[in-house]
Amino acid sequence: MENKLEISHFTDPLCFWCYAMEPEIRKVRVLLDDQLEYHIVMGVLSSDVHDIIGDDEESGVRYELYRAMLASHFRAAAETVGMPLSLDEIMTHGPEDLVSLPLSLAYCAMRLIDENIAEAYLRRMRECVYAEGRSLSSIEDQVKLAAEFPIDVEQFRANLESEEAARILQEGITRCQLYGISAYPTLIMSYGENRIGVQGYRSFEELRQAIAMVTQGEIILSDAEFSTHAVEAYVDRFGKAAAREIQTMFSLNDAQLANVMMDLVSTGRYKTENCGTSYFAMPK
Repeated sequence: MENKLEISHFTDPLCFWCYAMEPEIRKVRVLLDDQLEYHIVMGVLSSDVHDIIGDDEESGVRYELYRAMLASHFRAAAETVGMPLSLDEIMTHGPEDLVSLPLSLAYCAMRLIDENIAEAYLRRMRECVYAEGRSLSSIEDQVKLAAEFPIDVEQFRANLESEEAARILQEGITRCQLYGISAYPTLIMSYGENRIGVQGYRSFEELRQAIAMVTQGEIILSDAEFSTHAVEAYVDRFGKAAAREIQTMFSLNDAQLANVMMDLVSTGRYKTENCGTSYFAMPK
């Protein structure tokens, strides 16, 4: 039986660079298809806001300085990343919105219901925070988002406070500690007896090289074949795709992307939705 490439994706819902690398991750997954076993391992970037801003009379000032630093960072990264960002809305968030523990737990609560829906829920959390500038810090915010999916919402609410969801999250945290992972995204790629780690935001070319290395040249990813049908199939597969994701998937320049999106909308079966610095395409 042929070896499959296994990728363990260590991540956190509030990790900006995890959101930024969605186009590259999706491209790898589409191209590898059934050659890939892909697993999300949930970590926690921040569990208490006081770990970030402290707990004294200067906490408020410290948070404002931290928020200014984030604003500068996001604005500098926006053009390179290309994913939709609602920068003005993000900058209105309070200190509690920097705590990722509740969102990591929400993913685990959804995973108890369905692993595929949990992955889609994780993606929606990132869209809400970064593309739409929404807060998901409260249980009610998380439950409202869960209602977008075909699940028992009250079961999800119960799962949020269950020992089982906490156990799943702790397993992820323990694996992060085992590998010494403190920054996201981190990918651990395994192929037979070979294993390598890739940390931080990476271009598709860098991921392609890492895959070739760990598989000793047995898997060499080629660019996707482009056609209008292929773009439609890509959008249909994920239900919603950022313009940058389509651009990355098919290696398009800006002019080609603009033409593709016009052709997509002209079919009458798809629409675009402006969101912050960019936009998404989705079926009507």
